[in-house]
Amino acid sequence: MKLKKMSQKKFIASTACLCLILLSIFPLYVLGSTTLGESTFPVEEESEFIWETVNATESWYIDVPLVRFTVSKIYNETFNEKNYLFLNYTLEFYYKISWVPEYTNSFYMAYNKTLNFLNWSSEGFRSGNLFIFPTPINLTLIGEAVEKEGFLNYSVIEQKIVFDYNGNGTRIEISINSAGISTIIEKITNGTTIYRWELNEDEIIIIVPFGSNYIIITIASIILLAVITKKKIANSRRH
Repeated sequence: MKLKKMSQKKFIASTACLCLILLSIFPLYVLGSTTLGESTFPVEEESEFIWETVNATESWYIDVPLVRFTVSKIYNETFNEKNYLFLNYTLEFYYKISWVPEYTNSFYMAYNKTLNFLNWSSEGFRSGNLFIFPTPINLTLIGEAVEKEGFLNYSVIEQKIVFDYNGNGTRIEISINSAGISTIIEKITNGTTIYRWELNEDEIIIIVPFGSNYIIITIASIILLAVITKKKIANSRRH
């Protein structure tokens, strides 16, 4: 009897391990991307990203603990007889007790890798707050696209791009990961941090691979394993 109980426990344990293996082979969440030819954005429509304010010295930023960037729309469009991948975004600040929209479904950027073309929205380059980037990352292309507007100089330090407001003592430092997402956005004036936003990776709303099919397959697999386990236990009791 003890041997049978031990065998049942081992079988249940092995079944649980198999479930974990299935989930590890097919992770529940992966970050999606959108591609036109060679041009890729590391996001899909309705993807959301949140940055937390970890340091602030100006009153308004002190009262804004969170910044949310939502991809509103990604679409192809022709400009000067060339195809570009366009992205619209919604930007919101969590001010005191509610989300306050700053921009809603506004143009964010247009990109064509083949033509080495990148165009930012005026809101993006004026504030220096650039949240996502086309991949693979080209920091020089990003810097030149912002600098051509005429009042921001740029420099590149490893995976960080720095925008300087033409020597007035203010700069924006942006750290970018290989996935094309800003992990840190920091504004500094005369050596003092005005605000520092850090990406909250736990709050990224991302895409489920295979859509609902993945969920159905996973649930069906777990149910099947449970049924097999139950039959195995019932058969062992008969013997």
